[in-house]
Amino acid sequence: MKIPENMPPLTIYKYLLPKRYYTLGNAYIRWLMLLAYRGLKIKNMTPRTFNLLYKSVSHHWSEKRLLGYLQQQFIKENLSLSLLLEPIDGFDWLSKNRYPLQFSGSSPIMLQIIAPLSRFIAALNNQHPPFYQPFSNLLCTCLTSYVLNMPELEAVLKTAGVTVDKENLNKTLPLLFEESKQVLLVTKGLINRCKIGCYLGLCHTLIEKKHKKKMDFLDYFNSFLYGIWYTLTIRGKSIRQNRI
Repeated sequence: MKIPENMPPLTIYKYLLPKRYYTLGNAYIRWLMLLAYRGLKIKNMTPRTFNLLYKSVSHHWSEKRLLGYLQQQFIKENLSLSLLLEPIDGFDWLSKNRYPLQFSGSSPIMLQIIAPLSRFIAALNNQHPPFYQPFSNLLCTCLTSYVLNMPELEAVLKTAGVTVDKENLNKTLPLLFEESKQVLLVTKGLINRCKIGCYLGLCHTLIEKKHKKKMDFLDYFNSFLYGIWYTLTIRGKSIRQNRI
């Protein structure tokens, strides 16, 4: 599925991780895409497909295989295997669903895919649990932007029984973005705050220039400046954090 020129390439999101984790991050995204390929009914499957995938996570695999590499790296980095298992449940439910769904922040695909991905990125950036929710909103904002700008992705969702109300999404996207800005208030470390700020700037650009045909250097530069500006303006602010 080709990314349109008015959207940033998916490879840009690997920079949310420290450089030493780029390979692991790419492997985890490949795992999610493998599940999506089946859960969104892009590839033929049998009712046993997800059951076998679920069992395969507990089976020892060679590091040369994708799942084996993820198993070894998860053990090395002290990551929970639940990050591999939870997305299976979400895509399994979606593949078996027989009722129409509305693409929104409360859909199973958002809850059971975005949440593990958020915890994965948070853990590798040494962030605290309060980071998860606002960062999930940031990822939801990015995903919604792709859905609004990619007819091919909308068609795939329709095949899986998920409808897209573009008018409603265009109204709720700015609200979702405002909620996602809270992520900076619970982000540890100057480098992480700057990175998150720049991605907030990128989301802001996507929302403001949703009808633009191509993202150019000036758009990325303005996103960077917006992120730095917002990072500096919220300095010293805080929100109440519950102990977990």
